[in-house]
Amino acid sequence: MLKKTNTFKIAFFLAALMVIYLLFQVFFKPDYLNIAEAKPELYLSADTLISHFRAGDQKFLKIESIVEIEGSIKEINTINNRFTILLKGKEHDSSSVICDMQANQNKYLSTLKPKDTIRLKGVFKGFLKDAVFLNCVISDRKINE
Repeated sequence: MLKKTNTFKIAFFLAALMVIYLLFQVFFKPDYLNIAEAKPELYLSADTLISHFRAGDQKFLKIESIVEIEGSIKEINTINNRFTILLKGKEHDSSSVICDMQANQNKYLSTLKPKDTIRLKGVFKGFLKDAVFLNCVISDRKINE
């Protein structure tokens, strides 16, 4: 009888430890991903990205994937106190890549102007008329890499 009680206590203790561990993982896991440090799943030019979506290749890129995009700046705007960069495609003037920038990137954006070439990294959210990326940062990867 004593052996059953000890086995039960050990099993109960191990189960309690597992529950505490799982709760800790759920509640203390970071809610965000550091985009600047994250490795992109794809490296694309804005024109290539737009061409795939214009051709109807909707499964080309998964929602929530991190992508690095290089392109020429079409416009920089500050609607609602948020910096947004629009990258243009060479062939498709009606479509663009919209990159909503992280707030910590604002200091780097003051030196940029339309027609500059830039490399951005962000989380892909979808494509309607334009490809939309959120939490974008300016990539520091060299052009020749």
